[in-house]
Amino acid sequence: MREYKSTRAEYRQSIEDALFDYFTGDSAVTSYRSAMQRAMSDAFLSAYEVAYTDGGAELPLDEDALEWLAARQDAELSHIKELFATLKDMRAQYRAKEITTADVKAEIERRRDGYSATLDSVYVTGKMFAQANKMVTWQYGETEHCDTCASLNGKRHRAKWFISRDYIPRKPGAAMDCGGYRCQCSLLDDKGKEITL
Repeated sequence: MREYKSTRAEYRQSIEDALFDYFTGDSAVTSYRSAMQRAMSDAFLSAYEVAYTDGGAELPLDEDALEWLAARQDAELSHIKELFATLKDMRAQYRAKEITTADVKAEIERRRDGYSATLDSVYVTGKMFAQANKMVTWQYGETEHCDTCASLNGKRHRAKWFISRDYIPRKPGAAMDCGGYRCQCSLLDDKGKEITL
């Protein structure tokens, strides 16, 4: 079984390649979008399976874990479609030489980092599904806290309780008031071991 860091590195490179090719290539947008969507589907499955085994469970994924992954992949397919629509004007500006290659590279890096953070949250959730019945405790991270994270600090529940409420530290778009984007909180098992990234 491969390690998560290699899956993450490959996904980051695939994102960079698809976006750079979009800005510099002549093919229809669908080819670049499809390349990124395929890379996402493969990376999400790989990260999730690695996380599931890292969490102590055995493959194949159980039904609840598979259902969550399928829904998350569907949502991400939509986000990628929206991404290319959003970048359309920037591509036109780049081709008209209104913006520089440095501007494009900075945007690609920003997008790559955001999509990589989403992959991190898929890994964390897979690990939590593997330990769904394990008791875990929410712990503050070193950051300002939203009201949700403040109310969860020190709370102890089964991992599946947090999953069912979408209270997943660092998951972009999570149900906490902070949305998980800059969240540095974590979930710890009873031995003090972090089950999140």
